[in-house]
Amino acid sequence: MEEFEEIKVFRVTLKKVISNLSELQNIDIAHFQDSVEECFDGYNYDGEEELKGIDKWPEFQENGEYELSVGIDHEDAYTFTIFITTKDGKVSVSNVL
Repeated sequence: MEEFEEIKVFRVTLKKVISNLSELQNIDIAHFQDSVEECFDGYNYDGEEELKGIDKWPEFQENGEYELSVGIDHEDAYTFTIFITTKDGKVSVSNVL
């Protein structure tokens, strides 16, 4: 009988989420929300993984600048402000606070 090794999964840190978000460059507008959600993969706050704020984002125009809020849906979790620029149907993150 084969033995299976348990694979350890390390929790994603807040610093890694910020790094992931900051690296989003030239993402198609249609795929930006999914890309943001992927940045939070493995991150949770007190066991909660559900995101809040994305449903309140405006419709993005071809060219513009936006401030977006997103975070884990927990009253004590940090809410990120993502500064983005859209140009020619692509989204790039310029800053994350």
